[in-house]
Amino acid sequence: MGEQKITDDEEPSPEALEKQDTQIKELKNQTLTNGDTWYLIDSHWFKPFEQYVTNNGFGWKISKSHDHVAPGPIDNSGLFTDDSYNELKDNLSEHYNYTLVPEKAWYLLVKWYGVVEDQPPIARKVIALGITQTTNVEIYPIKLKLGCYDNKEKVFTKEISKTTTIADLEKDMRKLFEIPCDKQTRIWNAFIPDSYDELSTAADKSIADVDLQKNQLVVIEQQNDNGEWTHGGSKQKVSLSNGTYQKSTGSGWGSSSSSGTSSFSNYKLRSSSPTSMNGHYCTPGLCGLNNLGNTCFMNSALQCLSNVPALTQYFKSGCHEKELNRTNPLGMGGKLAKAYASLIQVMWSGDHSSFAPRDFKMAVGQFAPRFSGYQQHDSQELLSFLIDGLHEDLNRISAKPYIEMQEANDRPHTEVALESWDNHRKRNSSVIVDTLHGLFRSTVDCPECPRISFTFDPFCFLSLPLPVKRERSVECTFVPVDYSDDVVKYKVTVPKDGSIDDVCSAVSQYNEYPSADMTATDVYNARFHKIFKRKEGVRAIYEKDYIYIFQSPPGARMLPVYMRHVSVTGSSHLFGQPTMVPVCPNNLTYKQLYQAVLRATFRYIADEEIQDKIEKLFENDYDDEEQKMDGENETEESNCYKLFTLKVVNSFGTQEYKQLYNDDNPIKLQDGVYLAADWSKSAFEICFPKEWPKVEVMHESVKPDTKKVHGIDLHDCMKLFTSAEKLGVDDEWYCSQCKKHQQALKKFDLWMLPPILVIHFKRFSHTRYSRDKLDTLVNFPIRDLDLSEFIVNPTKESWETKKRRYNLIAVSNHYGGLGGGHYTAYAKNSVDNEWHYFDDSSVSPSSEDRVVTKAAYMLVYQRQDLEEWHSQHPNTPFSYMEMWSPRAMEATNGMSDQSPLFKFGNDINNSNMEENEDILNNNNADDSMDTT
Repeated sequence: MGEQKITDDEEPSPEALEKQDTQIKELKNQTLTNGDTWYLIDSHWFKPFEQYVTNNGFGWKISKSHDHVAPGPIDNSGLFTDDSYNELKDNLSEHYNYTLVPEKAWYLLVKWYGVVEDQPPIARKVIALGITQTTNVEIYPIKLKLGCYDNKEKVFTKEISKTTTIADLEKDMRKLFEIPCDKQTRIWNAFIPDSYDELSTAADKSIADVDLQKNQLVVIEQQNDNGEWTHGGSKQKVSLSNGTYQKSTGSGWGSSSSSGTSSFSNYKLRSSSPTSMNGHYCTPGLCGLNNLGNTCFMNSALQCLSNVPALTQYFKSGCHEKELNRTNPLGMGGKLAKAYASLIQVMWSGDHSSFAPRDFKMAVGQFAPRFSGYQQHDSQELLSFLIDGLHEDLNRISAKPYIEMQEANDRPHTEVALESWDNHRKRNSSVIVDTLHGLFRSTVDCPECPRISFTFDPFCFLSLPLPVKRERSVECTFVPVDYSDDVVKYKVTVPKDGSIDDVCSAVSQYNEYPSADMTATDVYNARFHKIFKRKEGVRAIYEKDYIYIFQSPPGARMLPVYMRHVSVTGSSHLFGQPTMVPVCPNNLTYKQLYQAVLRATFRYIADEEIQDKIEKLFENDYDDEEQKMDGENETEESNCYKLFTLKVVNSFGTQEYKQLYNDDNPIKLQDGVYLAADWSKSAFEICFPKEWPKVEVMHESVKPDTKKVHGIDLHDCMKLFTSAEKLGVDDEWYCSQCKKHQQALKKFDLWMLPPILVIHFKRFSHTRYSRDKLDTLVNFPIRDLDLSEFIVNPTKESWETKKRRYNLIAVSNHYGGLGGGHYTAYAKNSVDNEWHYFDDSSVSPSSEDRVVTKAAYMLVYQRQDLEEWHSQHPNTPFSYMEMWSPRAMEATNGMSDQSPLFKFGNDINNSNMEENEDILNNNNADDSMDTT
């Protein structure tokens, strides 16, 4: 199975390659069906395969250059944590780390190219999750620890699908622990010692339904010979999403003091209940959220939203109960709102310092299966789903009316804006709309005719672009020819649209080696993944690629050479660092090649005594050559040429084409050839007794930059957001006057801002060649954010007098790179009026001077008039109802003052009503909606 099927001597025709390309693409595009099997393939293999079978800009001619070699056998080693191939790396991302192919496509690829020897396929099932039964490939089944009550020293770790029912799990555990068929059993979820949740009573539920966590201990118990349960204790009902199960609080086996390495007592079990302060009062809101397995993104978003005083008071006081919309087809039957309200009530009770939000996560996973697993996600995506879900669960409109969009017909902007907002409110009325929805004005300018179209659309987030970097950093390691010189790792800055030549020139600026004498490569798993052309775009360098640049002396030919060692079974395995060896292009002898390879690897032989011995062997060999020239008899082949043998191999180093021998004849090697140095068992053990040594010296450019970063201003991002942009070819706008689609200019402006303003920085970018995170520092104000210069509403002159500036109340942070990293939050607590730092279950005091960092990803601002009211009425239960609507104020003439609740609405809605009256009375000449 590990044999390569396509060799350099047996190249398929262009037609055959085109057929391979078509077959795989068609199979990849098939619909996911529950129960089907799909396979993961490392993108480092699949992308070269795609380049090999498609045109990709190089034409159909298949050459023997490094760019057009067959991809070799499928190699998924980069997806595993180690060479045992037992466990996938965490946080793998589709398309970037791996590609999914269905079963038929996998077997076709194996037939054509083979698989690396002894490497198992990575097969995963398609599952359906949530109420919507959304299908997806289960990349990470849940890893559970399975134990038996009667054998506390033995615990098995198993990967189990999230769709496995509790009944099936119990059957598997009975087989695993060889429990007789006549014995009754029950299984328990061991959250903490002496407190277990019985799962057997939820037999028809799936692992996802009961929300078992990664590395959770599940224990099976069997009745004794008397038909009694060994584990006693009282039982209590514990709520489940669709039913109940039993909880026991008796004493017994969980407190075992056994010292076995696999015993229950050695596992740190996580509590399912809140962590209290041992009777001491906590400040409400200062409640950390336990990480349930890559759920820091969720915790960060929740801390931000929970520190919006108006919303938290709404849920905490129970006002949501009266507004639950259980019949909205776009909602979740009120379940999401109830789960969030329950969480808020715990977090703001003042009784707990931390809490595990399992019920909330389970509710989210039911309606958004993408969040049901334990992979890292985006805090803004989670918050967006949560806000939309809460709105639909709390929408006061039970039957949304059909509203036909009316043409502007040259009406004033102010009139159409109010009409658009009223139409939005006729279908959408909730506490979320009241607090978080604003209004954009969108302008589309036809490039061929005078028509300018204006529309008004509601928004919930301001997603702001960051200035695009025109340069990028590339880390690369320079390897000089002379093994006595240091191998140095650099970080260079090159244009994003630059070439490999720019990378070499940047390295040359540091080390003064001529850039023309450099060969750039991408090293992956002890082999060359790519040998770059000098004019190739720098975009071909992916994030986290290992780039090695080798000195290539003028006139020399550079040969790629792999290091391999021979195992006991006689098979060869790649190890260490591949190298590019400079050799004479003409009349190359075996000894010249051998010595060049040895010189290139000499720096990696750590033992100086071994180095001295090898040097002496070559000195003796040189003396032998002189003796031969003097006519003396030839001696046996020198031992220095027995350290390894040289073989011609494929580009993956997995297939041998021929062995080279030590004779006086010149070696003829074709272009694009790869060599392998196969070290003998004894030489390998002597020269490389430990792991391949790290010889790189870190240049100053690689070290963290301690200089103060000035960054950009939030207003710079707003200017980018409100600047005109030409529509793309795939996003053309239909001009009713020209009667055709146009690449028009489109521009967004702010018309009305909500009381709570959420700003999201678009830090993540994705292209075909790379995924990038912009770590630009954005300076944003803690107080007095004023966006009036970006508001085109003509009533904005009253902005200052009506306290329309904003103060910051929360920040979601993201540290690290794409597909992983870590999320935290800063938030200002409305009770103690102080800033705090939330890092999963940990909550610590902070200060506002720490809030502005490069990690800031999402900002939550509160309008000052709302903040002022809340500070005056911190504990007043309230429901917004229709208080933000000018129609409600017209109905009451703004005169009702029966409670602080309505006074709050009265104060703010008076200003809103005044604004809308101004809008209706304003007739600016340049205010038409559609200019022709």
